[in-house]
Amino acid sequence: MIADPFLLKAMLFAAKATLIFQACLIFYFFGKDEKVPYSARNIFFVLANAGCLFLASGIIQENSFLIKCGIFILITQALVDAHLIISKYARIKKIEKEIEDEKSDAKK
Repeated sequence: MIADPFLLKAMLFAAKATLIFQACLIFYFFGKDEKVPYSARNIFFVLANAGCLFLASGIIQENSFLIKCGIFILITQALVDAHLIISKYARIKKIEKEIEDEKSDAKK
């Protein structure tokens, strides 16, 4: 597919800006609190949708850079979601262990 060079340059610029913005957010949130706040998850959801759009436009225009950007954004979103699930699981297990310890201390 023959694309308008201006449109392609604009899409490449938007992909680079999105990658930089996502990286800055991840480093800020994980460096500050070691987790992503629940209120900021909407921002990452929008960025994941941008990854889908870059992936689709890269496939349509046969541009490997846009395809790589889209895949990278989606993988990063998956890792952020996996971190959220694992941290919730660890927090629940910690609470359950504390409750069991309290029950065993109460029996003594």
